[in-house]
Amino acid sequence: MNSSYPTLLSPSPIAKAQSMWLGLFETSQSLPEWRVWAFAAIMALVGLSAAVMGRRASQPRLPTIGPSGYLGSWITAVRGALNLHAVMEEGYKKYKGKAFMIPELGGWRVILTGPELVTELKNAPSDVMSWADAMRDIIQTPYTLGEEVEEAPIHTEIVRGPLTKNISSFFPHIIDELEVAIPLLVPENEKDSEGWISVLGFETSIQTVARLLHRIFVGAPLCRDTEYLGVMTDFTKWVMITATIVSLFPEFLKPYVARIIGTRDRQTNAVVKHTRELIEQRLKLKKGKDDKFEEAPDDAITWFMDIVPDRELNPFHLSRRLLSANFGSMHTTSLSTTHTLLHLAEKVEYQEPLRQEVEAAVAELGWTREAIARCVKLDSFIKESQRLTGLGTTSMTRRSRRDYTFSDGSFVPAGTTISAAASWIHLDPEYYGEDAHEFDGFRFSKQAEADVESGKSHYSLITMSPEFLLWGYGKHACSGRYLAANIMKTIFAYILLNYEIRLPEGYQPRIISFGSNRIPDMAAKVLLRKRVDA
Repeated sequence: MNSSYPTLLSPSPIAKAQSMWLGLFETSQSLPEWRVWAFAAIMALVGLSAAVMGRRASQPRLPTIGPSGYLGSWITAVRGALNLHAVMEEGYKKYKGKAFMIPELGGWRVILTGPELVTELKNAPSDVMSWADAMRDIIQTPYTLGEEVEEAPIHTEIVRGPLTKNISSFFPHIIDELEVAIPLLVPENEKDSEGWISVLGFETSIQTVARLLHRIFVGAPLCRDTEYLGVMTDFTKWVMITATIVSLFPEFLKPYVARIIGTRDRQTNAVVKHTRELIEQRLKLKKGKDDKFEEAPDDAITWFMDIVPDRELNPFHLSRRLLSANFGSMHTTSLSTTHTLLHLAEKVEYQEPLRQEVEAAVAELGWTREAIARCVKLDSFIKESQRLTGLGTTSMTRRSRRDYTFSDGSFVPAGTTISAAASWIHLDPEYYGEDAHEFDGFRFSKQAEADVESGKSHYSLITMSPEFLLWGYGKHACSGRYLAANIMKTIFAYILLNYEIRLPEGYQPRIISFGSNRIPDMAAKVLLRKRVDA
């Protein structure tokens, strides 16, 4: 087996647990003193609260993995909290094509493994299998993004509507921002004697993605304000920390816990400091207009102002809407970009053929969406990286609103969390051949060439299927996948044309698996060197 990125061992459970608690401790140090004590009290109550919830959770009538009995189920739940991907391996191999369940700290999760069951989940009506209820469980929306965002998730309308429809027109702005951002993030004055510049992979990725997204969301110069971008990038971290802690408490305690942590209002106020002047200018421009105001800049602020209720036409609520759009876009795109950046630095043999493809496309069509769409090998490389890493062990998570029996007889009671086994489906030889565990950057472009009748779009990065669940599957699939895919492809096209890239000597990247998350090594560095003929 090749020394491919996804096959490397993740840190030991003890090391990962230590890392998590250290991270939470460091986070607590940025809170006022009274919040620090409250933070400590929350941590002390988490285990007890989770145990109470676990005892009360209803249990589906399905095969269970791990040791039997009360103690055995808790051992498996703790293992899953540390690395769900490893725990799911047993269930996927034993019950492939069927459903099984995994005990979790807060109850039970049903895992679907076959394309028939995955498709059945996709087709189930929302009043039976609720995506919204599952997202509320995962993100704890009222306490992280705000009640108004949960009641009216307008940001999804923005993404499906003007954001996706105008991707082509945004391309000049994306390229302009890349040309400014990359030299700042890869500073030439820090190169070594051979011209290599060492940068942190994740930090470089998230800063680049943040600038490109906010060039679209708010435009320049605000998208270049480091303090503003810092608030936006920190917000994604705070949402997940808050959601993780709040989710472990009974419903009646959640508002109090969330208030102590203080993510929602504190972060919104931090954004308002930067957006107030911009929004107030837009509000004056809109005053007296009955509908849309065509002369306003084509960005997220304008889009939100076109459709939010009148009560939200103020800097505070519009900034909160901006934060929700930021969270939905930045968190996933920056992690996916980091995974691919590390693969590109590791798999140096792919760089020249990818570079030649980009050069030919840009030479003929310029820096346009059409040119990026023509880069099918680059598309394949990114998709292969995501197949082997992804963003999580599971996908298509739903919560059942009433008792339901799947077509194979698998019964789940109301209130059950149900997911597809994405990370193991992506590694299944039945769907990806005997080399399913290996990295083949041109796997999908070769399939497209061999299957002309299906067309290349069948194998493209944005395509969904029961066998490729990066974006989910069905009507609740990631609506921002078109923007995310184009941003990632453009970033790597630009890097390939302007830089050589490799890993530091002796380093091999790894996936950090924690719970259902699969994240890149945040401390991983890459080396870039300006190309002589760039």
